[in-house]
Amino acid sequence: MRMLHRLFAAAFMLALFSVTASAQTKLRFYSWQTDDQSNSIWWRAANKAFEDANPGVSIDFVKVPRDSFADTMMVMFSGNTAPDIVHLASFEFPAFAQEDFLEDLTPYIQRDGLDLKGWAGQEKCSVHGKIVCINMNYFGYLMFYNAALLKQAGVAVPHDWAGYLDAVRKVTAAGGGQVFGAGLHTTAGAGQYLTELLAVVLDAGGRWSNAAGKPTIDSPEVIEGLRRWKLLQTEKLTPMGLKAEDIRQLFIEGRVAIRLDGPWMWGLLAKAKPELRPSLMVAETPTATPLGGTSNVIGMPASLPAERKKLVWDYIKLVTSQHWQEQYVALSGQLAPRPHSLTAEALAAKPFLSVFQAAQDKAAAQGIDRLPTGFETSYNEFAKIVTEEAQRMVIDNADPAAVAKRIQARAVALQKG
Repeated sequence: MRMLHRLFAAAFMLALFSVTASAQTKLRFYSWQTDDQSNSIWWRAANKAFEDANPGVSIDFVKVPRDSFADTMMVMFSGNTAPDIVHLASFEFPAFAQEDFLEDLTPYIQRDGLDLKGWAGQEKCSVHGKIVCINMNYFGYLMFYNAALLKQAGVAVPHDWAGYLDAVRKVTAAGGGQVFGAGLHTTAGAGQYLTELLAVVLDAGGRWSNAAGKPTIDSPEVIEGLRRWKLLQTEKLTPMGLKAEDIRQLFIEGRVAIRLDGPWMWGLLAKAKPELRPSLMVAETPTATPLGGTSNVIGMPASLPAERKKLVWDYIKLVTSQHWQEQYVALSGQLAPRPHSLTAEALAAKPFLSVFQAAQDKAAAQGIDRLPTGFETSYNEFAKIVTEEAQRMVIDNADPAAVAKRIQARAVALQKG
């Protein structure tokens, strides 16, 4: 009888342990979007919905700084400590796919009938015939501007490079060193630096590479783009040595007049002081060719145990569902990649989304993407090369043509390995 009691007790403890273990199941999710006042609102709502639908499972949503995100993730994957839910910038994930770190989602998609037809930017997630991620955002760059600062400087809302340069010069001159016309990311953080530089290069008609993947950095158009980028800094038309996050903060404080950025910046405007908020507006970018493309993707590690893969896939199904894609639009104030996610109700409530849609459509029509052809798996190295040389161009007052020649040589060497 005593043995029977022990067996019952052991069975009870095992059951209790199983419940406790289940209650402690955590899916690790590392992101740079945990507190950005736009994407984070949606992520946290989706995370809670998943937890409510899966009692005993929680999502550990942890911030990793954007500047060090890719390097941190590569170290974690290489050390077999990858997060359960994989969130990567779209221009960084190919390096992880090349190492076979990412699970092929094709069987999951086919089994559950996830329709990806017309899904914005999804083609970028196919690597060697495998779908290794789901694209979570496709965007077109926009111009956020302070109408009051432009009016004080006596300039109109710019619609081209000449108008933009005139506006930022006059606002800066009127600002007395306290207010700047432009707001650029000019410090560490190769990916963001390159993104903002590319917006200027595109307007000058340049591309980092051609359709065949051959570097075209020493072309006259790219040289002109580098000259414009240098000019904005050497004339001190932007605060220097600041990251994008700092510039965005200065914008909502009324100290930067024009900021070219993605739609994710819209949510940040709500943090401006009530007296400043009416002056903060958005319009299509004044650049002739708007920067655009895929922004970030979601996936799972190939090394996950089967039971955790099931949980992660269930999470991916939730955030890619029609309901939660519509919620992405409603909560973040951005466009979702799933077709028909912008409802008539959402557009009526947020009319500015028509501007977002126009920018996105224009970028997509011209085939623009931040990830240059030929550098898909070496983007970080490429970005660091361009950033180093462009920063040196400003610091040393170097000739843009000579700088372009050096970047071209280093880019060719990078491709050769």
